[in-house]
Amino acid sequence: MAAWLKLVPSWAWPWIAGVVLASVVGIGQQVRVSSLQGDLQAERSAHLDDAGKLGACRATRTTLLGQVIEQNDALADLRGAAQVRAAEVQAQQAQAEGMAMQADLQAQQVLQERTPVGVDACSDASLAFDDELRRERAQ
Repeated sequence: MAAWLKLVPSWAWPWIAGVVLASVVGIGQQVRVSSLQGDLQAERSAHLDDAGKLGACRATRTTLLGQVIEQNDALADLRGAAQVRAAEVQAQQAQAEGMAMQADLQAQQVLQERTPVGVDACSDASLAFDDELRRERAQ
């Protein structure tokens, strides 16, 4: 094998070493590029997965935001309805208090009309109320 090495002139050895070195470096670079292409493909897949997850998160966020808006609208409607009911209840309560005062005044008038001085007020009041109730039922 050494015999054919002597056939190569000494000036060609740097050229041959350069070609061999370039080939080795080229092969090394090709291996490196192939490895990096695999890494790049894995990163692209991970990026696409992350982008899909991000899209899903954004869609979920939009949906949840819509639901929150709907719930806030429903709460506002409920608060408005509660205020309307409170106003109606206050009006009904005022009306009931007025009717109760009127009934109390009528009861006091009945007692004053029917209760002679010195008579048992409880039994006379009971009789007076019974008479008043009979009259109202008859009407």
